[in-house]
Amino acid sequence: MFSFIDIPARIVTLLEFNITPAQVAKGVCLGLFLGFIPLNGPMALLLFLFFFLFKINRLSTAVTLPLFKLFYVLGVSDLADRAGGYLLIDASFLTGFWSFVTGLPILALLDLNNTLIAGGLAISCAFLLPVYFISKFVYVKAIGPNIQKIQNSRVAQRIKNYKAVKTAIKKMDIIRTKTE
Repeated sequence: MFSFIDIPARIVTLLEFNITPAQVAKGVCLGLFLGFIPLNGPMALLLFLFFFLFKINRLSTAVTLPLFKLFYVLGVSDLADRAGGYLLIDASFLTGFWSFVTGLPILALLDLNNTLIAGGLAISCAFLLPVYFISKFVYVKAIGPNIQKIQNSRVAQRIKNYKAVKTAIKKMDIIRTKTE
């Protein structure tokens, strides 16, 4: 009936669900990869499949993707284009590698020969470990201890009183008991 309640319901149920700092950090890293490549190609579709197939915190991906995409728009796209141009065009020692990769049936469809995608993936790989460990540290030190406070806040309590939220929490409880 009220579809706008569904989004806060999911957020509250994700806060209710037991998540690990590693899952949150993996979600942030997926947001990094999605943020630093164009979202209109097959590589983005593959990364969105990762969003649904792997055990990550989807909320952290959804929250950090706009932040990384903002960085991308503010200048990382130029850096990605230059890095991709170097990797694909100027680095002659990689010519054999790129010939092999773009000749493979599945990988050829991922647009790895696009400078924005190759550069975005290279930049994302360069920042992968620092972003992973920083986001894991931030979750452990700042967010993890405060989840109980967030769950007990007035806003969360009001949201929990909606029928759609109660139904979503019951579904999450059923999933939680099946996985344990």
